[in-house]
Amino acid sequence: QALGAEAEAQALSWMSFIAATLHPAGRAGTEAGQQAYAEAERRLGTRGFTVGERLSVVDIHLFRLFWRFHPVVDLSRTAFPALWAHHDRMMELPSVIETIRIESGLGYELPVWPPRA
Repeated sequence: QALGAEAEAQALSWMSFIAATLHPAGRAGTEAGQQAYAEAERRLGTRGFTVGERLSVVDIHLFRLFWRFHPVVDLSRTAFPALWAHHDRMMELPSVIETIRIESGLGYELPVWPPRA
């Protein structure tokens, strides 16, 4: 099913933002990374997903980078609640669970889920 012109524009905007801002932020240091992810936090707001109310490729890309960079950039749950809620929602998807299972079996180092206290 097509997204519609507005949703397609939002998806393109998110993908451009992720590529130009979040992707390089992971290597730009803690302060720059936190500033970039603060903008992502603002953009995501209270929405469950990045574009509308259903999963899109944007959510997968945002999740992957957040998952990879949150320990490096020190993105706390209290400072970035929307991004962490998005992360947690993504980690509950059967497709993500299965991907983690497969990649763990291949020897990839993956975060422990659920996180240990």
